[in-house]
Amino acid sequence: MKKICSIVFCSMFLLLLASCGSGEEAKTEITVEGVKFWSIENTQNIMRDDAAPEDATMELKLDCIKGETESIQLMIKPESDVSKYTVTVEDLKNKKADAVIPSSEIEIFAERYIETKNSSYTNPITTYMYPGWYPDALIPIDRSEKRRENNIKADNNQGIWFNVNVPSDAAAGEYVGNVIVTIDDQVQKIPMTLKVYDLTMPNEIHATSSFGVWYDYISYGEGDKVNDKTYENYYWFLANKRATPCELPTSGYTNLTEYADYLVDFVKNDIVSGYNLPYRSQRVNGVDLLDKQYQIDVLTAIINKNIELRKAGDAEINLLDKAYLYAWKITDEPQASQAQQIKDCDRIFTEAKKAVEPILADYPDLLKSLQNIRHVVTVIEYDTVFAGDETTGGVQTWCPQINEFGIEDFKQIMQDRRANSTRMNGEDFWWYNCISPGNPYPTYQIDDNLISSRIMRWMQHDFDVTGTLYWCVNFYYKCDDFEKGTYSVRDVWNDPASFETVNGDGQLVYPGSLYGLDTPISTLRLESIREGNEDYEYLWMFEQKINELNKKNNTTYNSDEILDCFYKQIFQGVIPKTDAATFKTVRTDVLTLLEKLYNDETEAIKDIDKLLQ
Repeated sequence: MKKICSIVFCSMFLLLLASCGSGEEAKTEITVEGVKFWSIENTQNIMRDDAAPEDATMELKLDCIKGETESIQLMIKPESDVSKYTVTVEDLKNKKADAVIPSSEIEIFAERYIETKNSSYTNPITTYMYPGWYPDALIPIDRSEKRRENNIKADNNQGIWFNVNVPSDAAAGEYVGNVIVTIDDQVQKIPMTLKVYDLTMPNEIHATSSFGVWYDYISYGEGDKVNDKTYENYYWFLANKRATPCELPTSGYTNLTEYADYLVDFVKNDIVSGYNLPYRSQRVNGVDLLDKQYQIDVLTAIINKNIELRKAGDAEINLLDKAYLYAWKITDEPQASQAQQIKDCDRIFTEAKKAVEPILADYPDLLKSLQNIRHVVTVIEYDTVFAGDETTGGVQTWCPQINEFGIEDFKQIMQDRRANSTRMNGEDFWWYNCISPGNPYPTYQIDDNLISSRIMRWMQHDFDVTGTLYWCVNFYYKCDDFEKGTYSVRDVWNDPASFETVNGDGQLVYPGSLYGLDTPISTLRLESIREGNEDYEYLWMFEQKINELNKKNNTTYNSDEILDCFYKQIFQGVIPKTDAATFKTVRTDVLTLLEKLYNDETEAIKDIDKLLQ
């Protein structure tokens, strides 16, 4: 068989290796015949039969900050069948700092391909949405090998996904090592280079996420292996991907006192961005409304636990600060005809909060957090009928679908509500994904552009959207016909159409039991969400640092104006641009400027002035 690359490609490869400084550990020669290797950014999903790009390079190059997880993909395409492959990675070494990121901090996954039979969207604009085989599930490499799935058919792609977990105390600088791929009896070493910027990811998450885990649906995928621990595993798996579940695991408590006890460890964990309060409905004059007494009981239990912890010496604990109320089983996606129901539920919740205020007379910080607990409503039809105040009820946190933010009339409503609200703590906005809208708006669908869910977080910061809500991550079920209300159990490994013909919507994880795991299995889409949420923290850090710079130097730089220089390159309104190379350049430019803001303010100011010229 012929060699996999031309003399020109080999020469370029040698130059890259020379520049990465990997020394004698890096092998420069191409040692595997009949197989093409190339690297792909973590913003792209490459179908199983896609051709390799003309400008493909083997080197795996990543950059990130301390305390971050950064990903990259290696594609393998053989000319003939591969009966067995293995992938391992060496330690990544920083010779200047005499530091190491051990291989134990690098997760390796085999991408499992899922076949779509129909397109999720009939008129896509920024992607083709071909029916075919898309990479989706990320199988831990050892589990893939154990099930003997580590083989590749001729001319098929096999994606390998790497997550590099960079410790918060890692030294800044460049780290190098090798990925070692064995193809049957041949071994190929592929250089991996990681640049760590002199910045550290904040421990706390600065935008609320609310991802629905339908605990009673887990068994549809996991089968009889489901137990109380399964629910907690699902919760923490999602939370550690920076996609905090909406509700706490339902197995953790049997009454509200136990709930308050159970809540403590979740709230104390910085990776948890928020939690939905328990609620119940009551039927009043033929309409479902919040049960006020139950809401009072919920808040009382949490407050009493908080006071107990304060008296025991935990002066910082605040169990109310991350709370919100999203009564989706009562008032999900209300139409204008339900305006009075929304107002009544909001008024009831406000009255419940006022009823427990006296308990917090000696705790002004907790009282403020109580008053600021938001009532989140996924409003679909927008007009003034949903607006209100503490007395009449209304919407405190508006949560529309993403496409609404691109409509001029809605943007005016949003501006008016933020500026003119008479609510005690004003009104704010989250946004919402559920089946629609489709491409070109960002989605979590299997056959959409992977980059769209990544850029969504940059849009979120631009629009000052304080939270994101997603309907379900584990819909191991199938809606056959929404209008008729017909549903069925679905083989998620062979049927991605979770909701009529929509591929993967409502399912961001796969059941782990097939691979002997007690946790769910991640997807390229979930990792993209995690990456986007890490990007959001860059933007938050940037805003904080500009504010500090202005205060220190009596300057008037506007962080939104500066960041807009980057935003306009990767999205327009709420439609993401899909060029992976442009996105990578923008992200690198933001990181470079952010590093200067933290470490070389004079140079940062020069760069900012150039941007704003």
